[in-house]
Amino acid sequence: MNYPGEHQSDANSKAEERSHTDRLGRRTFLIRGGAAFAAVTALAGLPYALRKELTQETSFVFFSSQQHQTVAAVQEHLFPKGPDSPGAADVNATKYLEWAITVSGVDPDIRNTAVNGITRLRDATTERFETTFTELEFAQKEQLLRYLADETRWGRAWLSLVLTYIFEALLSDPAYGGNPDQIGWRWLEHQPGFPRPPADKLYGRL
Repeated sequence: MNYPGEHQSDANSKAEERSHTDRLGRRTFLIRGGAAFAAVTALAGLPYALRKELTQETSFVFFSSQQHQTVAAVQEHLFPKGPDSPGAADVNATKYLEWAITVSGVDPDIRNTAVNGITRLRDATTERFETTFTELEFAQKEQLLRYLADETRWGRAWLSLVLTYIFEALLSDPAYGGNPDQIGWRWLEHQPGFPRPPADKLYGRL
């Protein structure tokens, strides 16, 4: 027998439970994400010869069309869009990465690692599948990226770097090119601090 208001009470209880689950999911996501920020230090732990190869100077100015497509495909695989959550493309992760590695004052090793890793990924993809990364099926991308992360030091360092900048794009102020329309903040229910950075006070312009 149902009493007046019982259905409403059950609905409210379920809504609160869903809300609590969502918050736990976001909290778990951020905790795990913290490991990605720390993982950039993996570059420092590479053998000298490999570190030197990965960080060798490049003539990079902006991503070529092929580089852009490759990075975007990797980012979207690492951080895909969910039913109620943005993916790497939604937070402009590729555009943000490009800005982050060209902004004044960036560590050249970070920029060079990001760019040289794309070349190494291209070579690894060609060697294993005789095609480009963007042409791979989902399962092939998964297989390749897991191999690079688990079996190669350069792959682990490069993927950590790429993942870190996805998180930055998700969490940064939209003024820096990521997180358009505050999509990441809205998903995480984050209230940004005030005042927000004006155009002439952005990092890299001071």
